[in-house]
Amino acid sequence: MNAAERFNLVREVQLAGSCSHPIRLSGEMVNIATGEVGISSLRIACKDRRHVICPSCSYTYKADAWILVSSGLVGGKGIPTSVINHPRLFVTLTAPSFGPVHTIRSAGGCVTFQSQQLDDRFSGVLCAHGRALACPSFHRKGDARLGHPLCFECFAYEDAVLWNAHASLLWNNTMQMIRRSLAEAGGMTKDNLKKVAQVHYLKVAEMQRRGLVHLHVIFRVDGPDSIENDPPPWLSSKLLSMAIRDSIARASALGKEGQTFRWGTVLDIQDLGGTLDDSGKVPSYVAKYATKTTDGTRDLARRFHSRRQIVALVDDPHARTLALTSWDLEQRAALEHLHLRNHAHNFGFTGQLITKSRSYSTTFGVLRKARAEYMSVRNEGDPVEGTFRYEGRGYDDPRGTDLAEVFFTMKRELREESAEARRSGSLQELEASS
Repeated sequence: MNAAERFNLVREVQLAGSCSHPIRLSGEMVNIATGEVGISSLRIACKDRRHVICPSCSYTYKADAWILVSSGLVGGKGIPTSVINHPRLFVTLTAPSFGPVHTIRSAGGCVTFQSQQLDDRFSGVLCAHGRALACPSFHRKGDARLGHPLCFECFAYEDAVLWNAHASLLWNNTMQMIRRSLAEAGGMTKDNLKKVAQVHYLKVAEMQRRGLVHLHVIFRVDGPDSIENDPPPWLSSKLLSMAIRDSIARASALGKEGQTFRWGTVLDIQDLGGTLDDSGKVPSYVAKYATKTTDGTRDLARRFHSRRQIVALVDDPHARTLALTSWDLEQRAALEHLHLRNHAHNFGFTGQLITKSRSYSTTFGVLRKARAEYMSVRNEGDPVEGTFRYEGRGYDDPRGTDLAEVFFTMKRELREESAEARRSGSLQELEASS
């Protein structure tokens, strides 16, 4: 490769934003300096949220997710800072158990008989398949057994996949119950609640190691008509917490085959109060899940096209069985509407990764538009609408992907060093002033 070719490759990668798998387009471009129209080939970022697919684009997506969460907690991007004084809760909802799995408990151990609510006289009890119903191990993080059933044959794979498939419906029913519960506490109907208060939320779905979805949800209560208005004094964080706890305990969703789906018994509710203490931690905690695949690997990053593909690509036996179960369940007439084969890589979960009520905060679309407008100032050409067509993915030179990831790593490290320098400088100024 000569100097000119190296220069062109570097420029191509830079124009694509260090994307690992850019989209190739070709069409007519107007040269801003001369006004001439010519045919140009472009590489634009893939904008994939998953880190295993594109580190650069996922980094941007994670940053946008952080802004989305943070602005709804402390204001910014069109949201008033007064929301910090409104009731705000951080809630984690989990799935029920479909069979004991290897885990790390607070005391450090795995599954015990006591954790399954079995009597001490059952010491040494085995399941119907001759396997122990307890594990004496103390697992370390990264242990391949974590999340795996103690007995694969006992684990209710069909029920687990169907619970994932109905999690979004269960969530919608839960939100209806929360609003109804708050309205009853205020002595009014659910329809009249919006005249005195609005309940906004943002939720992020995370797939646990056992293959069941759980939800991280931020709730915020605002006044009527505008989020700038305060809610009534009686609608406090304590009342909201009680309404959420009661609704989660009672909410259910019905399946086409007569099943009833409910939340698990593990529920965590944190009151964010009127301070900034947790308002920076929560966005970081939530945003880190935005770039994960189902199990954090490439195996389950995209939809499967055949049952054979699942068998060939997914090495983990628990994940493979969940994906295969999802694929096979679509054969049932009553479950066709769930389109489970399209969601086999998500173990049947059909919902979106991040969803929110309309007025919780800004949107991904607004953030992307602002970024595009900022970058357009640097463009040398103006594309002619309607002339561009798709030509494929990736760089002409296969080394472009490696170069893109090197550039991204360098930029990320420089950003982190700059941020650390700013934090250190601020700390020194604070110490000097005191």
